[in-house]
Amino acid sequence: MSVELTNGYYKIRPAARLIHTIGSDLIGDSYAALVELVKNSYDADASFVNIIFEYKIIDGQNSLLIKITDDGHGMDFDTVVNKWLVPATNDKLKRKISPEKKRLFQGRKGIGRFAASILGQEMAMTTVDKFGEKTITVIDWRVFNADDFLENVELLVEKVITDENSYTDIEIIAKNETDDEKVSVWDKKTIDELINELRKLISPFKDFDADKFKINLSFINSPVESYNDIAFDIETYPIIDLYDYRISGEIDKGGNFNLVYENNVTDIKQSETIKGNYKLENHGKYCGKLIIDFRVFDREPEAIDNLINKGLIDPVSKKFAGKNEAKRMLNDTYGVNIYKNLFRIRPYGNGGIDWLDLDKERIQNFTLKISNNQIIGFITIEPEELSGLEEKSARDGLKENDHYFGLKELAQKALKELELRRLIFRERSLKSRKVRNTINDSVQNLFSFSSLSKNIETKLEQFNVDKENISQIKSILKQEEENKAELLEDIQKTIAIYQGQATLGKIVSFILHEGRKPVHFFNTEANVIERYVKHYKITKDSDLLDYLDESAKGIRRNSKLISDLFKRITPLAGQKRGHKTDFLVLETIENSYRIFSSTMKDYNIDFSLNCSKSILINGWEEDLFTSITNLIENSIYWLNLYDIENKKIEITVLETVDAVLINFTDNGPGLTDNEIETEIIFEPGYSKKHNGTGLGLAIAGEATDRLNGKLKALKVEKGVYFQIEIDKNE
Repeated sequence: MSVELTNGYYKIRPAARLIHTIGSDLIGDSYAALVELVKNSYDADASFVNIIFEYKIIDGQNSLLIKITDDGHGMDFDTVVNKWLVPATNDKLKRKISPEKKRLFQGRKGIGRFAASILGQEMAMTTVDKFGEKTITVIDWRVFNADDFLENVELLVEKVITDENSYTDIEIIAKNETDDEKVSVWDKKTIDELINELRKLISPFKDFDADKFKINLSFINSPVESYNDIAFDIETYPIIDLYDYRISGEIDKGGNFNLVYENNVTDIKQSETIKGNYKLENHGKYCGKLIIDFRVFDREPEAIDNLINKGLIDPVSKKFAGKNEAKRMLNDTYGVNIYKNLFRIRPYGNGGIDWLDLDKERIQNFTLKISNNQIIGFITIEPEELSGLEEKSARDGLKENDHYFGLKELAQKALKELELRRLIFRERSLKSRKVRNTINDSVQNLFSFSSLSKNIETKLEQFNVDKENISQIKSILKQEEENKAELLEDIQKTIAIYQGQATLGKIVSFILHEGRKPVHFFNTEANVIERYVKHYKITKDSDLLDYLDESAKGIRRNSKLISDLFKRITPLAGQKRGHKTDFLVLETIENSYRIFSSTMKDYNIDFSLNCSKSILINGWEEDLFTSITNLIENSIYWLNLYDIENKKIEITVLETVDAVLINFTDNGPGLTDNEIETEIIFEPGYSKKHNGTGLGLAIAGEATDRLNGKLKALKVEKGVYFQIEIDKNE
């Protein structure tokens, strides 16, 4: 039997199960479904929403009745039928703000309410508008599982006139049915998670207090004994006010920032205002105005004690927290949250969602970076039309477009302001190392037996060992130290090689830039030569030989450029180090500069070098080359990042009887007094660059140290001033 098909126009006829597809299947979990209903109450200009979990017997079966009630403006019959029951309605998208309190609407896609099917099998909604029109809607979500078309599913909707005040009440009946256990899903763990989700849902900045919107949660006859017959006023965690460090403020749509850093570790709170402009370096786009508030907690034992001593109260027991409770509260609340129109966008802020890659960065730079479990952060973004940040329909975050990557980079840059100042404070307060030690110092101390020899001598004298025996023992130790001197030198040379190669890695982009023109010439000229040769074979035209001669000269010229480039970077790429020799300072600095010359020209950076041709230093030329190369690379980065007129780098070399002084300056953004005084800038890992390694100045300092020199930063009115002082007498 065949079915006759008729050409013509037909309508798309969605299946009934589409309701589950756009509702429970799309939204995904019970927490999100409840959040959607809470947002609906907010959009309705309600001053409160009550969520009640009541366990009772319904139709002879253990059931859970979930009630969501608010005092909002309610809906009339027409709104329920022609908007609330219409999937993907654009009503809120068009209106944008609520009628009475002028709240920015949370729901815009017109599908969130259908996620209520996750919570239970049956639902009844009663709503009264401000004119007393009462509308009752009954939905059995199971009918949408049938193999039928959506247009054939009928729902009961009734209306009456009442003198009641406006409100909306939703009652959801949940039962344990085959493959659909909607009651059992709520155990101690999931209820705790719900409370946590609701606490994080609301903005921590007292915005809801000003907007007069409260969320209340209560349990009646709960099988979870600790929550039986208990009501909660959902409030943010008190722990967020007991931070150790904080960075907060605004970043506008063009990257201009006005932030305040606070240190709350000491008895007297310290603060610093930070202003400037963030340029996006990773091809992201600005994302409207951001309000940021990052609160960071140290997690060492003494820091936990300090947290408790600040007056930490458990929000459930209302008692002072102990160490375990303090750690639990940190574990419940850590993460960086994103808010829009006062409500959190899930899942950002959940403990396992490290969307800023904090733990990844901490592995690479443990000294500077904080981990994801140390921060309770809040970022407030503007609506989609102002920010370009779009929420996914499944309520599982933002679409990862260029604006999202811009948001991520700006957040990381703001947090880095805190990380840098935190590290300086910890250095000052002896939470980190007391003094700056170079790797060379540490290795030499490792191979030095002088302290051991002295301690042994003292102990032997206490045991009345005669001086001759003591002298023999000291001689043995001295001989062992001398035997290991060669090994010490090998280790020092190996460290120097690795540091040179690390520097080479840092400047590879400059090397590629310098070599791009010769390589382009070779690629282009090869095709030209092929054409000339082919034409000459056919015509024997001797004039073509002149063109070939010019090409040969060009090849020689560009080959020399490549050859010179390789010669200049050889000190960084070498696998072996010879003996110390006398070398010319001017020549070494010029070789370093030439690596960057094309880039400096492109960035309009002037370079000047004032150095006598005769100044010599004894040591490894590679070390001075490494030090100067890192300083120049640093300056180019910062000069290019900021809008500075007449950008310049100047190097002046002076020679005295005892030392060679190399003065390096630029007119970039410079260093803070704290950075100079603590010498934190020379610590490996300390970097103000976005995604910086913090190795540049550390390597420059180590390389200078091997020349019997010292690299230091000096205070100057504008830009940076580094001085390399090399002792000629050692």
